[in-house]
Amino acid sequence: MDLKFEHLVGRDFIHGSDDCYGLQRQFWKDNFELDFPDYARPDNWWDQGMDLYSDNFADCGFHVMEVRPDKVQLADVFLMAVRSRVSNHAAVYVGGGKILHHFIGRRSEVIEYSGLWRNKTTAILRHESLLNWKPKNVRINLESVAL
Repeated sequence: MDLKFEHLVGRDFIHGSDDCYGLQRQFWKDNFELDFPDYARPDNWWDQGMDLYSDNFADCGFHVMEVRPDKVQLADVFLMAVRSRVSNHAAVYVGGGKILHHFIGRRSEVIEYSGLWRNKTTAILRHESLLNWKPKNVRINLESVAL
């Protein structure tokens, strides 16, 4: 399976629509025909006692995975807590040790899953439709992943 995500790279950040969750919604719709709810997300919701990712991922069909970095699959979702006590950022694994994400104030991008992003990861999620899926020829460069 070839994931479609190149068209999602380079988008301007607009909180509440073209943000990390908006990117996730579009990625999953384009690749797996899954349409997730467009949850209202006020600015700085993570500082207002809200935990939108943790409160809603199960309802969208995601499960927390206990996996080592070498067992990550294409389309696994990484939740991260960046300057927050709750997970307030999400990225999707697109292969080759890289993630697709859209961080506040930046354009959406594909980057190495290492350093800050690896250190701020709070959970790895896998959608229920992919629990038994075994992608072929996916290799992760463990040298680029900070353990």
